[in-house]
Amino acid sequence: MSSNLIKRYFLMALFDSTNNLFFFNVTIFTISFFLITSLCFSVRFSTNFDFAFPTLLKVSNGISFFFIFTIFLLFCFDFIFNNNFYFFSQNFQLLFFSVFILILGISYDFQIARNITKFELDFLLVCVILSAICLCFTDDFLLFYIAVEFQSLTFYIIATFNRKSEFSTEAGLKYFIFGAVISCFLLFGLFLIYLDFGLTSFESLFSLALTQQDSFLFSGLLFFLVVLLFKIGAAPFHLWVSDVYDGSMLNITMVFAAAPKIIMFSILVKLVFSSLFNFDFILKSLLLFASLLSITIGTFSAIYQKRIKRLFAYSAISHTGFILLGIMSNSAESSKATIAYILIYSFLTLLLFSLLILVSISTNNNPKYLANWTSFGLNNYLFAISFTLILFSIAGIPPLAGFFSKFFVLLSIVSNGYYLSAFYIIIISSIGCFYYIRLIKMFFFTKFSKNSFWLSNPTKKNTDLILATLMFLNIAFFIRPEFISHISTVVCFSII
Repeated sequence: MSSNLIKRYFLMALFDSTNNLFFFNVTIFTISFFLITSLCFSVRFSTNFDFAFPTLLKVSNGISFFFIFTIFLLFCFDFIFNNNFYFFSQNFQLLFFSVFILILGISYDFQIARNITKFELDFLLVCVILSAICLCFTDDFLLFYIAVEFQSLTFYIIATFNRKSEFSTEAGLKYFIFGAVISCFLLFGLFLIYLDFGLTSFESLFSLALTQQDSFLFSGLLFFLVVLLFKIGAAPFHLWVSDVYDGSMLNITMVFAAAPKIIMFSILVKLVFSSLFNFDFILKSLLLFASLLSITIGTFSAIYQKRIKRLFAYSAISHTGFILLGIMSNSAESSKATIAYILIYSFLTLLLFSLLILVSISTNNNPKYLANWTSFGLNNYLFAISFTLILFSIAGIPPLAGFFSKFFVLLSIVSNGYYLSAFYIIIISSIGCFYYIRLIKMFFFTKFSKNSFWLSNPTKKNTDLILATLMFLNIAFFIRPEFISHISTVVCFSII
């Protein structure tokens, strides 16, 4: 036997002997150590003139990027050797790391352009990663509560990171108030479950749920579901989304839109597909109501928006409704459709905000309003064409990536007999194309006005490269549409 095979078998035995949690424990320890050392390093040199902005910011961002990429490779290495009990959570974590690496690269360009000298943002973003890992792998309600509160505390801070802006302060305050109320919902739900069974473990609780129906258990799980719907921004718990998206800095809005939803969706998918069969009908009814309401509110509210971040906030609510439809169907086909939609939605969100950030750092203006984009295509052809392709993809126009995500979800709910819901969604989605087409009309078919702006030649290489890569992925599904289906099949292998 060769030495390479011996090493491989040794590593596999090591993983099995640690109950498939070797890399999870190493990752948590490494992140905690990194947070302590990076904080000490940054505080020590933040007052030093030789290491002040932008040197310290560049060093801090570079170290954070290298660290997150190393953790990403660590999870990839575990993926090669193990298809373990945490296989599904691990794949979602790989997607989360991929998104976060791109966010960190784009965020650095934005910080440099806006002269944001605070090194604490990278530290807080790594805290988001730590909470996300704990959330994704947790199997206990108490650990879930601690992890979600840690993540929420971090989000409260980064939402108000621009302390000079009253909009940013308002966004953080509103998010804090809504988050405090939802935290009470979560605690009350856990209290009802523990009062009835004296258990907090997911596995033990779901085993009991298979054999009996109980009002306390159902009420507690209902409150738990409300918390998850709030965190993903689904209606009727969506009121915080538009204010927080609009008030936060552009790179922070990108974090809210892309990163935390991935982990919350993974928890919701596991909750629906792996348990609660006794409450299957009630759970499906609630998810169907939330999904249809999210699509309706997101579509019709976006029509009346005049600020571009609010427009895409309501668009995100509508997309959340589509994902909930796939989760609600509760079948092998719908699970793959859900994973495909989450994957495409995450990268489309990154693509959209990458372009918005590139526009923001390439001009002295800050185009917050839709009117600011008047004649944008007449002055900046390449940017306008790229933006148009992104909008078409988000709207679900074939043959772009967004079309395939919506097509898979609609096909899954039709195969499960939800014909009226599918017909209603097609009508609403057609109406939703209006506000995307209206923005494109402003690009190319509206006369030049004082609100129009030119883009300078951007020198931000990180954002340029990320934008080009994501744009290629947006168009590549036309050539190989089955690629996303293969990925979604691998990701949801452990729950089918």
